[in-house]
Order: sequence, then structure tokens, then C-alpha cells
Amino acid sequence: MKADSTITKDELFNRARSWIGKNYNSEKHVISTEDRSNGEISGNGSMTYKTNKLYFGVGAVMGDIDYKINIFVKDGRYKYSFHSFRHTGTYVGGSNPISYGLLTEDQEAPKPTRGRTNNKAWKDIKVQASIKIKETIESLKQAMNKEYEASKDW
Repeated sequence: MKADSTITKDELFNRARSWIGKNYNSEKHVISTEDRSNGEISGNGSMTYKTNKLYFGVGAVMGDIDYKINIFVKDGRYKYSFHSFRHTGTYVGGSNPISYGLLTEDQEAPKPTRGRTNNKAWKDIKVQASIKIKETIESLKQAMNKEYEASKDW
């Protein structure tokens, strides 16, 4: 993404780091790379999968979608990547979770960790993940266009 060409790599790095600090603040969110000189911040994120849809095993399917995030910055520009989305269900009443694993573009659901495949669940997991990650990307874009607080003249 292009930013104002006068914005330095350092300033964009600070903006990205500040955004991550505000949005990724639990034990599920871990920064694995924070390299200012090369302009890279990478780590792990997680979102909760909940739904109002009704399908067999829905309680055990609701759970988490973990993913990887990479942000790269250079003078006047940045790029991001959210990838490797992986679904994990929840234990319900002593029953094992129903997890679908790596989310792919396949229309047909893969075999989950238990039970039969369910295309309705598979589609809903991917739709919910897409909605949430689009909101996350919009939040990142806004943050990357807002001056880092410590850089302001005060």
C-alpha cells in the first residue's frame, strides 16, 4: 500500500507496532519478528468463531481461527499479509472439538477431527473469518495513515 511518500520507514514501523499493540494484546497473539532495520513485524493472531447458524455439532465447531500476520514497511509504503488460517473447535460437555484445520478455497469441506464433513459449517467458518479479517485490514489501513503519537509535536 502506498502511504504519503514523505513518511519514513521508521514512522510506518512505529504505526504498525502501535496498531499491533492495541489489537493483539492477549496470550494468543504473539509477535515472533520485530525487525526495525529490515522493516518487518510478524506474528500470530487469533479470532473467535461464533455463529447463529444451526447445523449438526455447532457447539463443538465454534472456537478459534488462528492465523499468521506479516507487515513490511519501507519509506512511503507498506504491505501486509494475513495467511495460514486454521480452525480449532471447542470441547463441549465432555465431547471432543470438531476442528476443520487449515482454511482453504475448496468448496467441499475437509473431514473434520471428528464426525462427518459439513459444508454448511465449512462455508460459515470461512465467511466469518473473511468478514473479521476485512475489518482488521481496514483498522490497519486507518492506523497506517494516522501519525504515531510520539512523533507528534507536543
